[in-house]
Amino acid sequence: MDETKIRVAQSNEIGKVAAMMTVAFSGDPFMRWMYPEADAFIAHFPKFVEAFGGAAFGQDAAFVDESFGGACMWFPPGTEVDDETLGQHVVQTVAPERLAEIGEVFQQMQEHHVDEEVWYLPMIGVDAKFQGRGIGALLMNSVLAKTDEMGIPTYLESSNPANIPFYKRLGYEAIGKIQLSDDTPLLTPMYRANR
Repeated sequence: MDETKIRVAQSNEIGKVAAMMTVAFSGDPFMRWMYPEADAFIAHFPKFVEAFGGAAFGQDAAFVDESFGGACMWFPPGTEVDDETLGQHVVQTVAPERLAEIGEVFQQMQEHHVDEEVWYLPMIGVDAKFQGRGIGALLMNSVLAKTDEMGIPTYLESSNPANIPFYKRLGYEAIGKIQLSDDTPLLTPMYRANR
């Protein structure tokens, strides 16, 4: 694993990254709440990935490992989600009865976002075939080394409670929770001060 290299993902690889993220997030509690049927998830999640995290590609802040087993998309300060494209995609692809709740979740995500310059992590994923090999930690540590050098903290929302210990080992602290009710999945906003 030590020899695995992390590199910047090229803009023409966004479709490949989105496909890998689709495999990685196939069991994610929040994403499967959004797209509970397998056919809808497979059909619509790749475009969700592109709309939600695609701005990272224009900032040279999307990264993959050389085996393409994992990827992460980061937003440096000043980079924003394409809300219009994301909103249109969600409205067109999510069950109408779920749209109001999803809108509320996105609103709470904005409210929890820290009010300082941070590197924001919209998405990180590792293909199920490659999980357990340390690729996620390698991806994260390669970027955290850079943000620490720059003196900039980082922020994310974990959409899977099973990943909280992983982020804590990297120095993140939970700073709140986003959950509409006991019947909806939990998102955990997490912050890591620069070191």
